[in-house]
Amino acid sequence: MIRWGPAECETIVPPGIAADLLNRAIAIDPDNPILFARRAELHLDRFDFAGAAAALETALRLDPSAPEVRARLGRCYNVLGRPRDAFPLLAGVEDDSARFERAAALLALGRSAEAEAEYGALLAAEPGHHHACWKLCRLLRHGGRVAESRALCEALFARGVRHAQLFYDWGLALALTGDEAGARALLFDPSRVTEQALPVPEGFSDIAAFNAALADDILTNPHAIDDFPTGEEANRGSARVHHLLAWRRPELVRLLLASLQQRVDAVAEAVAGAGDPWSEARPAAAHLRAWGLIQRDGDHEDWHTHRGGWLSGVYYVGVPAAVSAEGAGPGCIEFGPQRALEREKPGFIPVWRHAPRPGRLLLAPSHYPHRTIPTGVPAHRISLAFDVVPDRWPVESSARPSPRSR
Repeated sequence: MIRWGPAECETIVPPGIAADLLNRAIAIDPDNPILFARRAELHLDRFDFAGAAAALETALRLDPSAPEVRARLGRCYNVLGRPRDAFPLLAGVEDDSARFERAAALLALGRSAEAEAEYGALLAAEPGHHHACWKLCRLLRHGGRVAESRALCEALFARGVRHAQLFYDWGLALALTGDEAGARALLFDPSRVTEQALPVPEGFSDIAAFNAALADDILTNPHAIDDFPTGEEANRGSARVHHLLAWRRPELVRLLLASLQQRVDAVAEAVAGAGDPWSEARPAAAHLRAWGLIQRDGDHEDWHTHRGGWLSGVYYVGVPAAVSAEGAGPGCIEFGPQRALEREKPGFIPVWRHAPRPGRLLLAPSHYPHRTIPTGVPAHRISLAFDVVPDRWPVESSARPSPRSR
């Protein structure tokens, strides 16, 4: 059994309340840099990097020595396409976040060798930094140094790293260096993608009644976000609701989260002893990161993974009648190969398409690439997606990527 901590939506304050409290505090203490850094966090929660940058610039003016403020401001500048402003800001700051953003600035400035050295130094100090793993492995692959990418992944695994980004990059490296069996074992096993119905929550006559109530709460939630930097997120027109408990019916989300934890526990128990890296990475302690997802017409999710999770899932609340696995697959979710792998080895990882149904839960390892296909209709496709975010990994194992008979 996983030891469950509070879901992330349990620990965040509704943005309206938080903003009001901060504005009052700043009016009383306008020279407090911590308050402006907190204001920046509210902007970052909404992917408003310009607003966050303005608040962080004020915080830095009030306290020029704060390394965490420099790191966050550097991130904002990088996302806003201002690496020339980010790089000098981060010079000499050895905080992990600052190192990562300094490397990102160097990469954007065309100084890839220096960026590679920064990412390497960061991973040497903090091997579990999944964003640095992602960036460095991609640099190595794009430079034709796939064997080095594979060696890096194996070295990180030997140091106890078990995150989704490692499994994804390791699988690619195995495929591109000729270990096809090991690559398939890591990159996609259709038996690991499972669908199931959830029981009817207490207090409801059937699952349709529960879904109708939950759909209304998600659709009317005033905290939805629909504007994301394309380099940061896979959303293409979709709206997300992170503040799931900050509206009229928080008890609905709590009922669903409790049911999801039970289903995840069952998966963790079922894969125990399977002997592969992903199953042996099942966390001893974890929490759920959940968000509502609203799509219609051409809205969709581009190809992506969930690098911060172990297992990811989606519960379908409302599904338009037009959704079908036939033809172009309107409204479907698709699992498939990473684009570079498809170019190098067409058909190596087959496309696996699933047509969602209301009241059903779909689960898959977090490192499996996937996307959603637009429904093409104005009716809403509503779901609640989530990651199982490890708080503590299990005891280190010696599992290696290898073919399995299951």
